[in-house]
Amino acid sequence: MAPELRFDRNARYGAALVGVMFAAFLNIATDFSAFLQAANYAGALGTDVPAVDFVEFLLILGLYVTSFAIMPTTGARRLGAVTLACVVLLLWATVGIERGIGNIDHPVAFWTFVVNQGLITLIVALGGWLLVRGRHPLAFLVLLIAIVPPIVSRILVNVAATSGAYTLVTEAMVVVFGIGGAWLAAAIDHWARGRSAASARARSRG
Repeated sequence: MAPELRFDRNARYGAALVGVMFAAFLNIATDFSAFLQAANYAGALGTDVPAVDFVEFLLILGLYVTSFAIMPTTGARRLGAVTLACVVLLLWATVGIERGIGNIDHPVAFWTFVVNQGLITLIVALGGWLLVRGRHPLAFLVLLIAIVPPIVSRILVNVAATSGAYTLVTEAMVVVFGIGGAWLAAAIDHWARGRSAASARARSRG
């Protein structure tokens, strides 16, 4: 008889990990330029690209929400990660659309920075993962690496890098910073909690 397949804690953790990684990949690999500027055309163009991008956006948002929601952790942590994903991604899309139709203009450099796809992907994927894993507050300092992709993206634009090079570099940064940031956060969490435990033992002896 085949063993019974159970969706236990380990299975939920594995599914959540794969889901977050897949959502992050789609988040950085999908070009949302048509979706973010779809309001410019208001159906005047005979193309379904904005509709396709809209469906892809909902798919990515749904993947994040589902992955964080099935994580075997407390309800508060899951709610925090889901809220982060929804707020950041929906604000990102809203600001992008408003910029596309000209309602948001200056300062251009600021808005270009905050809607950078690499920045958004790292904040949602890495930030949400740190929340559901319940990392020590100090571990959230690793989110500072999210500011690197916008800086590198501006450099690539200034040197007139090809679109292929721009895409590959951006995707590589998100993959390396996302995985590396998660492991670095785990190390910081282990160190910080170890120090707290040692301090508590020292006080109890004293």
